[in-house]
Amino acid sequence: MAVRRRTIQTSTFLRVSSSSLSSSFSNNYDEEKEEEEHRRKRILINKTLYRAKQRGFLELDVVVGEWAERNLNAKTTSDSFLTQFAQVLDEENPDLYSYLTGQSEAPKYLREENEAYKALKAHVMKFLDEKSDEKTRAKFGKEWVRGWNDGSSEGGNQ
Repeated sequence: MAVRRRTIQTSTFLRVSSSSLSSSFSNNYDEEKEEEEHRRKRILINKTLYRAKQRGFLELDVVVGEWAERNLNAKTTSDSFLTQFAQVLDEENPDLYSYLTGQSEAPKYLREENEAYKALKAHVMKFLDEKSDEKTRAKFGKEWVRGWNDGSSEGGNQ
């Protein structure tokens, strides 16, 4: 009989322990999964911030990098927003600069469908309105940065 009691006591202990272990394991697993997701998102945001700040075009490095630093956050930024912002960063530097400063119109997929581009464009236009006189800006369709021979037929000022 002593053997039988031990078996009963052990099985009861295991049932209680396994149910509490199961819920404990489940909670730990959920916390670890959430932490891993947060870590993955932080890494993705850090890579995106680097791309935004290190474009090799000083004006874009400053404007786009500053905006990205203020607006990208691992807790609040959705994956779809990051994907859209990556699409903005895939644009060539002169084209993106031209779109953001109003020198030319952005393609439809940016202008109408991309929330990240819309937010960045609004930031740039607000910045331009606050910091520069409209008279000093290039008109729509005209280049703002021009070549060496502006106003001279002799080939420049070298």
